[in-house]
Amino acid sequence: MPLMEKRPPLLLACALLAVFALSGAAAALGAGEEKHPLLGRIWWRGGFLAEEALWKWMVQARVVYLGEVHDNPVHHQLQARTYIALLDRGRRPALGFEMFTTDAAPALAKLLADPRADLSKIPEVTGWRRRGWPDWSLYAPLVEAAHRAGLPVLATDLPRELAAKVARRGLGELPAPLAKELALGPPDPARRAAMLEEFYESHCRVIPKERLGGLYEAWRARNRMIALSLARALRAPRGKADGAVLITGAGHADRAAGIPPDLASLMPEAGQFALAFAEVRPEKRRPEAYLPRPGAYDALWFTAPHPREDPCVKFRRGLERFGRGEEK
Repeated sequence: MPLMEKRPPLLLACALLAVFALSGAAAALGAGEEKHPLLGRIWWRGGFLAEEALWKWMVQARVVYLGEVHDNPVHHQLQARTYIALLDRGRRPALGFEMFTTDAAPALAKLLADPRADLSKIPEVTGWRRRGWPDWSLYAPLVEAAHRAGLPVLATDLPRELAAKVARRGLGELPAPLAKELALGPPDPARRAAMLEEFYESHCRVIPKERLGGLYEAWRARNRMIALSLARALRAPRGKADGAVLITGAGHADRAAGIPPDLASLMPEAGQFALAFAEVRPEKRRPEAYLPRPGAYDALWFTAPHPREDPCVKFRRGLERFGRGEEK
């Protein structure tokens, strides 16, 4: 079978989308370059906010999305700062992770049930390393904050192997009970076309759009699964947690194309706030230029880009390894 007839590994595809979603930069701003006018600033509703003002708005939402570029350490530092700020202001939100899949939920809950749990075991019980996520140390402070506060940590996403099957062969791969629960209807044609265009660009224009339909179905299923996981947590008897914060890629936090529309259909009454951390680019000087579509996020927090290899070079190398039958 020719290389391009094979589908890329799902995680590689999603990681690429996260990198391209709000960055597109392969290297950080060089030493001595003029400081970008947006760097370090928070944009909201056409103006700029201080951190304190952002948290004042955020604390009113029942669900908060903190959309990252996965490998940017600054994004994780700001996520932890934001989560702790919500705790300091009297909120007690559960902490959900796109990176934890629902098949790991029982083991994760068992570990965290002990107030003195060894949190260094989380990568082991969640299969973190084999799923290819960035170093666990980037995310550990978030879990430590939630666990210290006695708040639930949620595994939300579709199991990786099941998502890969959906990407290859469609929604028919979902087990019947889960398919009924997710209740995914026909895709909206305009939204599908827009997302296929984004997938095409984020895959370096290598894979024809007509071959990305399966990835879009997996995207829909994953968004719905994460929304359903959040809804279950929100509907649980009020006890330890009050609302939820989701740690996720910026694309999944998109109010039009990500998880928020699915959660809104499940729980219309749940107020949502989507913050995305955006890596500045020299050619983009206006905040609106970082929105994939109008209204995609409630706020953008601008950071320097993380130095990284050209994503397209990495992607093509990954395809070559996949074509040789290598997993990594």
